[in-house]
Amino acid sequence: MSAAAAVEAVRRHFDGEAARFDAIYDTDKGLARRCIDALFRGVVHRRFALTFARCGDVAGQRILDVGCGSGRYSVEFARRGARVTGLDMAPAMLDMARSAAAEARVDGRCRFEAGEFLQWQAPHDFDICLGIGFFDYVPDPAPVLARMRQLTTGRGVFSFPIRWRLRTPTRWLRLKARGCPVFFYDRRQVEDGLRAAGWRHVRVTTLSRDYLVEGRP
Repeated sequence: MSAAAAVEAVRRHFDGEAARFDAIYDTDKGLARRCIDALFRGVVHRRFALTFARCGDVAGQRILDVGCGSGRYSVEFARRGARVTGLDMAPAMLDMARSAAAEARVDGRCRFEAGEFLQWQAPHDFDICLGIGFFDYVPDPAPVLARMRQLTTGRGVFSFPIRWRLRTPTRWLRLKARGCPVFFYDRRQVEDGLRAAGWRHVRVTTLSRDYLVEGRP
């Protein structure tokens, strides 16, 4: 699959899966659904909490959320006083993000745009760059990490799915059946990739199926 075909496959997948994906973050669920989420998707909630702990006080900062999806991170950062630009390829995801920002009354601090990151024209530099749940679907992370570094004056916070986990083959097969590519990483690959892109101070935390990675200049 070519890089362009991979991008289009990911866009189609998330355009069709927007509501189901966003529901992972909901707290108003029945007992059975909460148990399933705790067993299979608890990492999503843990990396959400740890990302905000890593970023600290963000009031007045400019944040770029690459692969912002339904806007869960973008809206929460805006609630905390940041000005956020969210970028995503899936129109259905962006519709949800805009609605969430309006409902939270932070739409004045959020800007959501459709586009592929390496082709996107950034309006300015950012204090923080996020790539959460994003590199799972990037066939070549090197130019993406380098571009993120160019646009970021402060920290970057990213997640990468771990290669050797029991659920890795199941996830790969499930997404392959839906026509969506997915990519996995080992720790050395992540650390070397960030440093090669110019992130000099790299901190890796293992969260069951994911690495949560903080990089600084």
